[in-house]
Amino acid sequence: MKEGSSDMADVVRAIVDAVAKEGIEAALAFTRDFDGVEMSPQEVLWNPLEWEGEQPETRVREAIDYAMDRIRAFHRAARPEPLVLPSEGGLTLEEQFVPLQRVGLYVPNGNYPLISSLLMTAIPAQEAGVKEIVVAVSPRDDIRQSPVWLYAFQSLGISTVLRMGGAQAVAAMGYGFPGFAPVDFIAGPGNRYVTQAKQELARRGVVGIDLPAGPSEVLIIANQLDLEPFVWADLLAQAEHDRDASAELITLNPALAERIEKRRALVPEGMGQIVVTRVHSMREAVTLANRRAPEHLGLMGDDVEGWAEEVRTAGALFIGPMAGQALGDYVAGPSHVLPTGGSGRFQSGLSTRTFLRRMSVIRTTQSVDPQIFEMGARLAELEGLTYHQRSLEVRRAALEVK
Repeated sequence: MKEGSSDMADVVRAIVDAVAKEGIEAALAFTRDFDGVEMSPQEVLWNPLEWEGEQPETRVREAIDYAMDRIRAFHRAARPEPLVLPSEGGLTLEEQFVPLQRVGLYVPNGNYPLISSLLMTAIPAQEAGVKEIVVAVSPRDDIRQSPVWLYAFQSLGISTVLRMGGAQAVAAMGYGFPGFAPVDFIAGPGNRYVTQAKQELARRGVVGIDLPAGPSEVLIIANQLDLEPFVWADLLAQAEHDRDASAELITLNPALAERIEKRRALVPEGMGQIVVTRVHSMREAVTLANRRAPEHLGLMGDDVEGWAEEVRTAGALFIGPMAGQALGDYVAGPSHVLPTGGSGRFQSGLSTRTFLRRMSVIRTTQSVDPQIFEMGARLAELEGLTYHQRSLEVRRAALEVK
């Protein structure tokens, strides 16, 4: 059954309500109904670090290690540094970045086992300094028996895995259950139900969340006919995610548009929608792209790539025919968890900043410039906040006594 947005919200709300009221038993009942997996409460949590199993083949280990190294190097370099303004008038101002304490990561394991999403969420959280990381993964095909999942978890040092997916997993992480403390923050991509569950918990003030990350989407601007193989490959790669995925080409070239439109008949059943939009100028193309705020925006061709500076809203920008979004999905370095549904107009993709709380620090000495308190007191008086005014004046008076 494919619900509309209001119906879906009602379904998710009912799931969240049930888990909030009945705990892990309700979450397990939904897991049985939706995933066809029967588990006891004792089987829900898994510590991969205490588990022995087969290792994946060498070529797989090499690929995972390679991706991990590149992702970690990028996020380590991109971690924001604290700021300290030199003391002026006895007042020092600081900006500190404090890691979140306990974070839940949602990793999709539905149509495809997205090992890459584990790397793209866990590594930024680790580089931010998060100490407690919980990962929720659907129990389909028993991930404990998967050499690839086991190797990835152990390589990352993840000790707590919640073997559960869907809205019920999000609710379980948010509300907690016996033996599992609730998390402070939930991040990671997912389908419409997962995204809705995250937003529902955030609305209730149960947890903080990262961003709406799904369904997935790409928008490509290209005009050169010889770039058709790259354009088509990227459109198909995005449509491959699921039925809700969106892949769009914007072009000035009628011949390229016609070729892609003909190819759409070859798209297998069950894939996302591929759309071709014709425009009359590059200005129109970029304006439309900024309005769409796509998760992935690809600029291909010399006549297109020069417009990169005009892009303002994409979740991630891919410049050049060799920079397809699949490169960003796996081994480029930045996280592939990006804003979707137009939210790129005001939100950024997942990074170390996602897992850091900015905190300002105001530090004073005993020789603060009295003018600071005088000017503050005048503003408090202007607003009619008498005790704010007195709080400042008592400090100014103390300085005058000295």
